[in-house]
Amino acid sequence: MEMKNLALFGTMLTALLLGACGSEKEDKEEQLPAAAVESQEKGDADEVDNKEEKEDKATDTEDGTILNPFIAEDLNADVEVVFTNKNPELKHEFSKDVFIQIDEYQIVHVSNMNESSKTNFDGEDEGYVLTYKTTLVNNSDEDVYYAGGVSLLSDNGMDYIIQRKHLVDREQWLKDDSTDNPSHYSKGNTFTGMNAHSMTKEQFNRLSSPTLKIDALFLNDDVSQRLGEEAIFKIPFNEEGIEKAAVSSQLYQDQMTTDNIAEKELFFEKTDINETKEIDGVKITLNGVQYANITPTEAYKDSFSNFGDSGVVALTAKITIENGSDTPFDKFFVDRKLTVDKNRGTIFNEGMLEPTYRGDFNPGDKEEFITVFLFRKDEFGIFKELELQVGPLKDSDAKPLFKEKSVTFALPLEK
Repeated sequence: MEMKNLALFGTMLTALLLGACGSEKEDKEEQLPAAAVESQEKGDADEVDNKEEKEDKATDTEDGTILNPFIAEDLNADVEVVFTNKNPELKHEFSKDVFIQIDEYQIVHVSNMNESSKTNFDGEDEGYVLTYKTTLVNNSDEDVYYAGGVSLLSDNGMDYIIQRKHLVDREQWLKDDSTDNPSHYSKGNTFTGMNAHSMTKEQFNRLSSPTLKIDALFLNDDVSQRLGEEAIFKIPFNEEGIEKAAVSSQLYQDQMTTDNIAEKELFFEKTDINETKEIDGVKITLNGVQYANITPTEAYKDSFSNFGDSGVVALTAKITIENGSDTPFDKFFVDRKLTVDKNRGTIFNEGMLEPTYRGDFNPGDKEEFITVFLFRKDEFGIFKELELQVGPLKDSDAKPLFKEKSVTFALPLEK
C-alpha cells in the first residue's frame, strides 16, 4: 500500500461526512524545521554570536573532552566540540531481555582537513560530525543478530544524514569480538561501540532534534525472524532540540512523530481511560487518546493539501490487546474505524501513519497498538460523538474470526 492512499482516505472521508470533495495526493512525515543554531564564518558578527551562544549552552552537558578523537586523525583535521550529551537517557527494548541504549553522543565542528577528506562534507572546507556510543545488552538465552542498519533523518524530513562508520576506529565499532560474523551478538553478553554521521554546514544549521532509527534485531541469522521493532530516538543538537524532544516524548509515537511527517500541537488528551472489553478471551483495552492540530514538515506539505485550507486534526489512540484465547490472529488485519455522530459517517484508520504491525498474534501475546485518524479541521468542529470500533479480528488470509465480533469505545471529545 503506497503513501498516496492517505490522501485518498482523506478525500473519501470528506465526501462521506459532508459531501465536500478534495484533490487526491500522497503522504509523508513529522516536525517543523529548526532555526539555524550556529555558524563558524569569520567576519560575520551575527554568526559569531550564534556560535558563542551555542557553545555556552554546550558547556551545560560537556567538558570539552573529544568522544571520538579518531576523526581528527583520520581526516587530518581540526576538531572542535560543539555539543555533548553525556546522559541522554535513550533506551529501546527489543524484548524483555534484549535492549539497546545511547550512552553518550557528541557533535564536533571539523575544519582544516585534507583535500580528500572533504568528500565527507560534499566537498566543502568544513562540516560537522555526530558520534554516538551505544550499548547492546543481550541477557536472553539466544544469540541475536544486527546488520548495523541505521538512519538519521532531519527535523524537516528533507535530509538523510549520511552514516560514516569509517570515521570511528574499527576497534571502537559495536561488535562481538568472539565471532567473525559482524552481525552476530552472543547470548548473555553486553557490547559497546560507536558510530558516526557527517553533515554539511547547511545541513547542521537546519537541525535541532533529528531522528535516529536503528533497525530491529533478528534471530538465527535470518532477517525474516525479526526480534522486536526498530529503535527510534530523538537526538537533540542544542537546547531548543532538548525542549523539542521532551515535547515529542509525551506524544503517542505514530509515524507523524517518529518519521518527521508533521509537527503535532496537542489541544486535548486523556491518557488514563484504560477501559477493557473482550472478544471471546481476547482483551482489548483503550488506554488513551490524543487530539492535535498538525503542521506537515517541508517534505510532506503537499501530502495533506486535500484536507483544505483550515488545517488538519489528528486523533491518535493507544490500544492494548492481549490474546487470552486459544486462537491466533494476524496483527495486520486488526480492523479499526470510527463512527461519527451515530450515522454521520465512518472513518478508517490511516495505516501509513501508524507503526507497522505484522505477524501472528499468538495465544498469550500482549501488544500495544497506535492508531491514527485524520479530519479536516473545519469538519472536526461540528462533530458531537466519536466511537472507536476494534475488530473483527482475522487470520492471515483476512478471514474473520470469533464470529466476526468487535468491540466499541465511546471516545472523549473536547475542542
